[in-house]
Amino acid sequence: MNPLDAQCNRQRNDAICVSQLKNALEIDRGILSEKPDVKIFLPFRFFVYRAEDLFQPNTYNRFLVAPTGDHVISLIDEISYLSAPAPLTSQYNDINPEQFCNGDNRPADCGPNCMCTHKIDIPLNAIVEVVLVDEVQQPNLSHPFHLHGYGFSVIGIGRSPDSSVKKINLKHALDLDRRGLLHRQYNLPPTKDTIAVPNNGYVVLRFRADNPGFWLFHCHFLFHIVIGMNLILQVGTNADLPPVPPGFPTCGDHTPPIPIN
Repeated sequence: MNPLDAQCNRQRNDAICVSQLKNALEIDRGILSEKPDVKIFLPFRFFVYRAEDLFQPNTYNRFLVAPTGDHVISLIDEISYLSAPAPLTSQYNDINPEQFCNGDNRPADCGPNCMCTHKIDIPLNAIVEVVLVDEVQQPNLSHPFHLHGYGFSVIGIGRSPDSSVKKINLKHALDLDRRGLLHRQYNLPPTKDTIAVPNNGYVVLRFRADNPGFWLFHCHFLFHIVIGMNLILQVGTNADLPPVPPGFPTCGDHTPPIPIN
């Protein structure tokens, strides 16, 4: 199951891709439509710090020490996720709007290690297509992405059909999509809530956004989550959620004042 070579656009005798499985249940017809209401491309990769940039006075940048010895953080669509200072569902209005960002709305001072609360707004009941693109390209490493609040249909898994392309990236994935070369299949696609994105490949998934709220979408490797390989999908608006009960406990980030000398 899920061969590492990600050759999923043809029948084979030695392996089965998730996208080749068939769903035993009826599929929402909207999922099978030619064009979704919302299409989101999400490339993900690592950013490697230079030691002289990482260990600066009066800074505290998070990082992971990779097996290679590199100091890295995770990026999705060039953003490394930072948790908001308060719960989004119950204290959304307590959060500075400038805390939030996405690929179309990055902070003005966002550098190559851009950090903010990555949030993508989704209209309620929209058919959403997400294309995950692996720009990490670590051999034998497939990142398992998990979506809270939903099961999604796995429409396609694969790598570039162009053998001259050694490393896939967002630009190439967009070009493949424009030319109709991102492999998709609509014959009873299976439903999952977690999918492994093949290294140097892509996954196409779809779901109907009928469950309002703030839903975490993340790599399931814990050590990738803590360095930013996640984001929030906000489905609908706060008006679509139940009201916060009176006297409901509140929380914050409890950051103490730190003087900088």
